[in-house]
Amino acid sequence: MPENPFQSPTCSTDLSHTRLSPTNAVLWRAYLFAPGVAPIAFVLMLVVIFFIAGIFKIDVNPASFLILPVLALTVGLLACYVVAGAIGMPIAFFLRNRGQLNGYTIHGAALAWAIVFCGVISSLSIRGGPQQALVAFAYLMCGVAPPVLVSGSAFWILVRNHRQG
Repeated sequence: MPENPFQSPTCSTDLSHTRLSPTNAVLWRAYLFAPGVAPIAFVLMLVVIFFIAGIFKIDVNPASFLILPVLALTVGLLACYVVAGAIGMPIAFFLRNRGQLNGYTIHGAALAWAIVFCGVISSLSIRGGPQQALVAFAYLMCGVAPPVLVSGSAFWILVRNHRQG
């Protein structure tokens, strides 16, 4: 394919580098759907874990298979919308105003929030010392970071595709 003479050689065609300047309506529309992805991803992750545990004959508390998904889809869903509205949307508006709203900044902000959340929860809930707090942090990150990043991806896809569509 011939090079475009009207495009800067430093300009990337990679969509993750694309900086967007979406309208307020586009950002709020993405907010309506993206936070709900995290609890759904968490429940799917639990189903996979319980399925794998069943294959390898690992003993799993059956009550947790019922309680954790219910908590994720009730309390977790509400918490995701509150956090996304109170923390995520101001960050998205700030990044858009600075011309830095892209896939890297959205995922970076989501990962930073997951790290801060897991750090605070593990340090407040564990009294056994730094080693136990670190183990709790690692467990929390395994459960929190993937759904939060998937939710950030959903937000990015919704915002990006609106621009292309």
